[in-house]
Amino acid sequence: MENKFANNNNKEKKFEVGKKLMLSFIAYIAIGCISVALLLTLIFKGNTTVSNVFSAIGQVIAYILCIILAFGWVKTHTHIAWIICYVVFIVTIVVLFILTV
Repeated sequence: MENKFANNNNKEKKFEVGKKLMLSFIAYIAIGCISVALLLTLIFKGNTTVSNVFSAIGQVIAYILCIILAFGWVKTHTHIAWIICYVVFIVTIVVLFILTV
């Protein structure tokens, strides 16, 4: 019986490690997109269409990653004010990002 619980706990730890690695990889891709966008802006000073695309992709990934990580924090704090602020922040980011794209 005790061994059965140990296996479940071990699976949960592996899932958490896998989730952290996936988020780290997504953050790595976002940083790569932003750096490519900055390099393209430097190289093609007049034409920034391609760099704008890379910059937008990097920003979207970074925003999504921050939203996911913030949700984990908000989930641990049960006061309604944290949840309301979280929702307001997300709506603001989404609306303003869509309006500027």
